[in-house]
Amino acid sequence: MLEELTARGGAILLHDIGGTAGTKVRGVLRAMLAILTGGKQRDRAYLSVPGQAGVWLFVPLVLLMRLRGIVHVIHHHSFRPINLGPARNMRMLVAAGGAFQRHVLLSTNMKDRFAGLYLAGHDYRAITLSNAYLFGPRLTNTLRPSRPITLGHMSVLTPEKGVAYLLDVFAVLTARGHEWRLVIAGPCADPLLHDALTAAVAGYCGRVEYRGAIDGDEKERFFADVDLFVLPTTLIDEAEPLVMLEAYGRGIDVVANDTGCIRDRIRTRAHLLTRDRKADATLIEAVIGAAARDWTTNRQACVDHAGAIKVLADAEAAAFFPQLLA
Repeated sequence: MLEELTARGGAILLHDIGGTAGTKVRGVLRAMLAILTGGKQRDRAYLSVPGQAGVWLFVPLVLLMRLRGIVHVIHHHSFRPINLGPARNMRMLVAAGGAFQRHVLLSTNMKDRFAGLYLAGHDYRAITLSNAYLFGPRLTNTLRPSRPITLGHMSVLTPEKGVAYLLDVFAVLTARGHEWRLVIAGPCADPLLHDALTAAVAGYCGRVEYRGAIDGDEKERFFADVDLFVLPTTLIDEAEPLVMLEAYGRGIDVVANDTGCIRDRIRTRAHLLTRDRKADATLIEAVIGAAARDWTTNRQACVDHAGAIKVLADAEAAAFFPQLLA
């Protein structure tokens, strides 16, 4: 977003308010001092709000912006205030900003639910801007390599991302006679989950592979090796997973839990998981079976889906940036 705002000609003054609790407090205080001493009514502020207790730090910041007459735009990347809403800290944040505050949500459903909880009668203060604005289709060859059926998952691996559940579903598929493969990627700091991954790698004799944290060419190889991306996330912050957009853009179909914006981005709602191991194993069998009848057509359909999401996101961006940079 910083690169995009700069490329569009905005004169940017950046205040980093991330990091540890102490650096966040100091960062907010520095930003408030800058607004107090140099902020002008014609200025515009863009903020990415945290999803947890850090919201409280933004309350005095946006209150000061309101007092200076500065319109400020808050970009929401977490579903926590909606899942736990109405949350007191978010209500305070909205009240502090008043008519000078705008909100950017990642999908229409996310916008409507946020507005219903926090913007009663002021829905005009919320707009949508999908992450897909930054992620377009990247697949040029829809032919599938010759290999065993391979399921894949990539994330920052935590219990909430559903990796242990995915291993259970894979065990059901194996018990049904499928000699499929499972590739998992991402950093894992949870000792119990790491032990479960290690045991799965050893127990399935090469059919389960854990690649650790990956990026760049390794990430592209991950997508090239996968036929179906499985995202059984229960993370309370989960909003619009970038990895879904990346998978579709590379011709990989997705099955995922119905949480956050996933319902708005899944290719078909028939691909939403149920959190029942046997039912989800049956769903995966059906998705793979349908794709296997014509891999090329299925992969192209995923790319087309990513392209359609991107078109809508580009239209949202065309409305958002002129408002912010006016």
